[in-house]
Amino acid sequence: MKSSSGTAAASFFNLYVTGQIESAFFPLGPEAPEIFCRYEAIAGKDWELMSGIKYGLTQSASNRKSNFNEPIAINMPIELTYQSTNPFGWPQILISIYGTTRWGIDVSLGYSRVHVPVFGSGNCKNISQMLKAPILRPRCTNMMSDFIRWLTGRNPELKDPKILLDNMKTKGLSTESYGEVQLQLNVMSRGIARLGLEF
Repeated sequence: MKSSSGTAAASFFNLYVTGQIESAFFPLGPEAPEIFCRYEAIAGKDWELMSGIKYGLTQSASNRKSNFNEPIAINMPIELTYQSTNPFGWPQILISIYGTTRWGIDVSLGYSRVHVPVFGSGNCKNISQMLKAPILRPRCTNMMSDFIRWLTGRNPELKDPKILLDNMKTKGLSTESYGEVQLQLNVMSRGIARLGLEF
């Protein structure tokens, strides 16, 4: 949407996000010799994705040639351009981590999410941040389901991982910390000050 009108120019702002999902770290080592991740960029209904890929799937990665608890390099690039009239629904990145077992079965290892960095409201603002997001994985709610998990080698999965973005929907959800995902995100905004927004 391009216009020479000052009113039209001040009706939205842009957010540019570049960076990468750098690595995943499991203090006790992952349950699978290889892992891969699926990410999804999610924003509110007032946000429009102008360019970039909303969904992404990484290659399989492993740390088998190093210590079991060293970070596993992923290096998945992210590049997104948003246009919005409202900061409500600020973009988040939701990451689902999977592992490939020695039998070739893909199992869920957990989920992670992070907000795109928020910063001051200068007319053109640039920020770069290294972010660490915890990996949470659902826990079995009883001994029988835990036994089935052990027997089949399959971990509990969320039917819709997006519920992690809404605190009201996660009430009663039992999870445990399993590690962390490290991201490097570079963010630039344009036009926020023209809208009279401060955050």
